Amino acid sequence: MKTDISERFEGSAGRERHRAPARHGPKRAALGRRPAAHPWRLLLCCALLVLASCPPALIVGTDLLGWGDLTRLFQPRPGIQQAVLETLRLPRLLVAILIGAALGTAGALMQSVLRNSLAAPDIVGVTSAAQLALVANHLLFSAAVPDLAATSLGGLAGCLLSLAVAGGARVAPARLALAGVAVSLGLGALSSAIVLFADDRASGLVLWSAGFLDQTGWDRLRQVAPGLGLGLVLALLLARSLDIASLGEETAGNLGLGRAVPFLSLGVAVLLSGAAVSLAGPIGFVGLAVPNLARMAVGSRHRHVLPLSAVGGALVLLWADIAAQALGANGALPTGALVACVGAPAMLFLVLRMRGGARQGGGDRAPSPRALLPPARLAALLLALLLCAGLAGLAAGDGWAFANGPFLDTAAMRLPRLLAAAGAGALLGLAGTLLQTLTRNPLAGPETLGILQGAALFSLVAIGFGAVPGSLGFFAATSAGGGVVVLVLAALKAERDPLKLVLCGVALAAGFGALSTLFVVNAQFQMTEALSWLAGSTHGRSLTQAAVPIPFAAILLLVLWLARRSFDVLAQGDETARSLGLAVPATRRLALGAATLATGLAVSTVGAVGFIGLLAPHAVRMLGGSRHGVLLPAAMGMGAAVTMLADAVGRAVLAPYEVPVGIVTALVGVPLFLGILRRSPR
Repeated sequence: MKTDISERFEGSAGRERHRAPARHGPKRAALGRRPAAHPWRLLLCCALLVLASCPPALIVGTDLLGWGDLTRLFQPRPGIQQAVLETLRLPRLLVAILIGAALGTAGALMQSVLRNSLAAPDIVGVTSAAQLALVANHLLFSAAVPDLAATSLGGLAGCLLSLAVAGGARVAPARLALAGVAVSLGLGALSSAIVLFADDRASGLVLWSAGFLDQTGWDRLRQVAPGLGLGLVLALLLARSLDIASLGEETAGNLGLGRAVPFLSLGVAVLLSGAAVSLAGPIGFVGLAVPNLARMAVGSRHRHVLPLSAVGGALVLLWADIAAQALGANGALPTGALVACVGAPAMLFLVLRMRGGARQGGGDRAPSPRALLPPARLAALLLALLLCAGLAGLAAGDGWAFANGPFLDTAAMRLPRLLAAAGAGALLGLAGTLLQTLTRNPLAGPETLGILQGAALFSLVAIGFGAVPGSLGFFAATSAGGGVVVLVLAALKAERDPLKLVLCGVALAAGFGALSTLFVVNAQFQMTEALSWLAGSTHGRSLTQAAVPIPFAAILLLVLWLARRSFDVLAQGDETARSLGLAVPATRRLALGAATLATGLAVSTVGAVGFIGLLAPHAVRMLGGSRHGVLLPAAMGMGAAVTMLADAVGRAVLAPYEVPVGIVTALVGVPLFLGILRRSPR
């Protein structure tokens, strides 16, 4: 017999079919299309593909096994091949399948509960929080709690933090995604700081942090498998309740559905994500792309979407792992980084097709905050700040220079890194100012648009080919990397929607970051040094290298200051600028080219230091208004001062250990960025 709820649900659905066919939840109705394939046939095809992919997954990436050795699965024989098969290859195969299924299911649950096609464990902060919890548990607390408990609790905290920052679970999809990405950046910076102090364990932790499926034995899988199995079973049992919940809160309440279902579903998603992180590190985009593809294929009924997301996630991750083992030396290529390279375009696709864009803050006029200080007082304040930052940079380090011998001797050793920080910070402040003027978007910056990450990738490639940091060729390579990102963003045409533009930049940043990880692993760079460079560091700069950006910054400032009135007009909107006779295309090209060159030169000097270009212009606008005659030099001064202070803090706070300046700026910049996001209209 059917329950009362079942009868009422089916009766309600039957009445709705007479008025609105194909009403199976908000996403199906929004898409307005029938399933492209029979759900169970498609599920069977995907399952058969998973089975067919198992034999190559067992032998690809190792010279010790051939096709004939697969018979050892059924007829065990003594030998090294049997040991490799049982202790290395089979665990890795099962981990790939289980993690893919877990991430696909977790993404489907989150997208359903939050009603957000951009929701996924890696997007809403669950994955990064779980990663931080596991890193801290092992390196700081000597594995005081089980891995699954640490990752699950950490993931839950990250999810709740992202929802709180965004303003709730029912905000615009782009806003929630941007809040989650910002939380992930901050938590990732904390993880990187801890990993850098791991010494001889850094190499393995960097690989794990990129999503490494390598297993040695069955112990880890045996510990996590019960949680994975429980989560997958609970997800399938929740399918019918989620169908009812998708009808809307009022309708679901009338049908007797309690409020516990959404919370339980999010809890299951966090459990599955935590299990995946504990086994193989953070792996992104599987939970984002696979459920969306499943809904496109079979509609929005959860009894179809959840199993297909699980099997599809297993298939995607299994194929990615086969590719990683085939392309990497001895299977050492991180599978998660390879998935991110493919997943970033998928995120771009989802962002661009997202409806209900948020054009707030990016209209035809830029906001013009009232100046708190006249130009003379602002200049005096910046000079005082630069002087204090310079003295702190010369004095602070492994002990204070005033207490450790002659001050001049110690200061002379610290002067190159101080100059490098000042020059790079000034250039990033300039780049951020120009980008915010061009896009009329308070969330725009070299780091949020992916320009910084593109320049960082090309800098690694240049180093791999023998270029010397600080040379003209190295500067050309980093500028070319930023230019590639600018061209891609221009081709996407997302500049009219500020949140979409930043999300496109975030997707590009993730893709370029994954490519950087793959290049570091394949080129066999020293892991700690590579991570420090990607985070941004002034360590080891010579006086010649440190002095390079300063004259370039002065030349750029002079050229742009001469065009200051053009930028003031451009900030009022393209239509207004054209009506006033401004050559808008030429002005935009000048600003965009200067921002790209400034970012490239900054990266070629200190690596990828984030959030200076985003926050320095905001600080100056609050203090001195938005006139570019004041804004351009003041943003450069603010960027230089903040970067010098961040470098001093990084050297002094955990001396004799050194925290890269980019990690310090991220830890400070992420909360400020979230504050800007919360103040923006919803």
